[in-house]
This record gives sequence, C-alpha cells and structure tokens, in this order.
Amino acid sequence: MKKWISNGSIFRTRGDGKKIQVNIPRIDIPHIVYGEQGDGVGRGKGKKGDVIGSDDPQGQGNQAGQDQQEGIMVDIDLDEILKFLQDELQLPDLKPKPNNVFEETKIKYNDISRTGPESLRHPRRTWLQALRRSSASGEINELHEVPGFAQPIKLIRPINADKRYRQYKEIKVPASNAVIFFARDGSGSMDQIKCDIVSDMAWWIDIWIRKFYKRVERMYVWHDTQAQEVDEKTFYNYRYGGGTNCSSAFKLISKQLENRYPADMWNVYVFYFTDGENWDDDNAKLVETIQKQFGENVVNFVGITQVLSYAYENSVKQFIDGKLDKKELGKHIRTTSIEATKEKEVASKSLFMPTPRISDEDRDIQIKKGIIELLGKDKVQVNVQ
Repeated sequence: MKKWISNGSIFRTRGDGKKIQVNIPRIDIPHIVYGEQGDGVGRGKGKKGDVIGSDDPQGQGNQAGQDQQEGIMVDIDLDEILKFLQDELQLPDLKPKPNNVFEETKIKYNDISRTGPESLRHPRRTWLQALRRSSASGEINELHEVPGFAQPIKLIRPINADKRYRQYKEIKVPASNAVIFFARDGSGSMDQIKCDIVSDMAWWIDIWIRKFYKRVERMYVWHDTQAQEVDEKTFYNYRYGGGTNCSSAFKLISKQLENRYPADMWNVYVFYFTDGENWDDDNAKLVETIQKQFGENVVNFVGITQVLSYAYENSVKQFIDGKLDKKELGKHIRTTSIEATKEKEVASKSLFMPTPRISDEDRDIQIKKGIIELLGKDKVQVNVQ
C-alpha cells in the first residue's frame, strides 16, 4: 500500500465508498518443479549454457492481451486506505470552526422529581418510597379487607407524596456540518486528460474531508462563460464547452453561502480546478470576489488547482500567487498545479502554442504532490478561529 501511495497509483483507484480493490503481486511458495524429460543436467557441476528444465517461452500468441496484470485483487477497507494516506502524505485532522449553532437537542433522563406528568412516573421509585413511609409509620403491618381475598392482607398504598417522576435534561449537540464546493473550468481547452485529473483529485479530496464530519453536503459547479450547478455525474463526466470566465463560479458559490449554507452553520470547503486560461480582465474580478466573499470568517479553506497550463505566465495561478505573496489574500487560500512533462511536449496543430502532455508516471506523482500542497500539515490552515 505504501508503494501505491508513494508513486500516486492509488489515486487512479476508486471504490464503492466502503472498499477499494488493490492489485498485489502473486506470491509463489517455493516448491520443487519437475521438468520435462529430455536433455538437461543431472549430477555434477554442469557446463555454462546448459538448460535446466525447459527453455520454451512461457507465453505464445501474436496479439496484445486485455486482462489485468497477473496478481491478486484484494479488497481493503477505505478507512484503512485513509490511515495510510494520512501517514504517508502527512495530512492533518480537519477541525470544525467553532460556532454557536446546534444541530439537534437530545433528551437525557438523569434525575428524579416529586412532580411531573403521570406518563413519566417512575413505578419502582414510587413503590419504594411508599414502602419506606408505611414501614416507618407502622402502616405496613395493618391488615385490610380486599375483595376476592378470604382473609385480610397487608397492603402498600402509595399516596401523592410517594410518587416519583423521571426528570430529563436537554443536551444540545453542537453542529459539525460541512459543505464541499467542487467547481471546475468547462471551457474548450479542458480536454479529456485534464478532466480525468480533475476527477481523480476531487474524488479523493471529497473522501478525505468526509472522514471528519458526520454530515457532509456537496455542491458541484461547472462553468465556461457562465456558471451553473450540476449533479455529480455531470461534473465528473461532462467535458468542455465554450469560453472562460472563472469568476462566475465563485460568484455562484457566494450566493449559496448567503442562502443555503450560511457560514455560522456550515464548515465550508471550496476546491476550484482550471487549466489557467481566463479572460485577462476576469482575473481581477476573481480576486475581488474571493477577497469580499470568501474570507476566513466565511470559509474554512479555498484550494485552487491549475491543470496542464500552457504557460505559467498570465495564468490564473500566477495572478493568485502574486496576491498571496503580497498578503492580499488570506492564509486559508492555497494553490497547486499539475504540470506537463516538458521533454514530452509535442507540437500542436495550432501554430500558437504547444499542447501540454503528461506521462502516466508524472500524472500520478503530481496528483499526490497537489493533494499534499493543498492539504498537507504545513500548507493548510484547517482551523478557522
């Protein structure tokens, strides 16, 4: 498992929310193998080049196979995977920001009272008190005629002063709700490779945050020039549209924070994914929206990931990084990037810029790096005071 996490391969794997399948090499127990009859080496030292057993190739055929690599598929609990992730990536425990909102009120019966409704009368305590009183006064020895009995019998008769009632206390349980906003650029430059990287990062970030909250809601935002709320399937599978207006996504989210998810009731996490392409005048609008609507008193964390940008210059990440360096944005905002494999860049059919490409190995390693840079212990302000 450590190897899977170290090389980032785990981030290509998804489960059903409870278990994840991991392929481990098959382990063969050492045993004696009897070779086919024929020339070989018997006793003695033998000569260099002599074949022991058969030297026939193990596999035959002239076409590529379609099955998975040889190994054993093992189902591992997602909780165990997250423990490995926390240790290997040094991810911190997320702490809800303090608030005075209570999610529910629990009733706990923890006392006895002399007054109360008959529905809460405590029979055992009532009879015990009646027994004590009648014993102390001597009434317990008195005989009483009771219909249906031939001989007088002793009776214990509770009076109002003997009655005892269960008393409860209201215990308010603090709210620990979280809402995760996943927003992504859906412009024409977001191709299949970029969208798959976004999908993998978002899925694992989602799993990690949900570990720390009893109730988690998620909202998915897709945008080109206009932002819109979409369902989870559309967010992960719908590919690209037209132009780009990054600020539209944050403006849509800010409206939800005013109405659906007020800051005093929800722990808010925002993750935005883009390839860095944006209208020049919209970068300033994006920063202005973040400054005014996504302060530390409103959201726990904002993470911006730039995926396979054509260039760092004039990109969304460069603009945000510049504001972070000048401390014009809070420490609860972090950026990271998934960068192209430079030696494997290939010329685009377009005459203007190369098409970013990334090798499978770099892809996995950089996804791991991106999650660390967003959520690592020395990177993220997780507890908003």
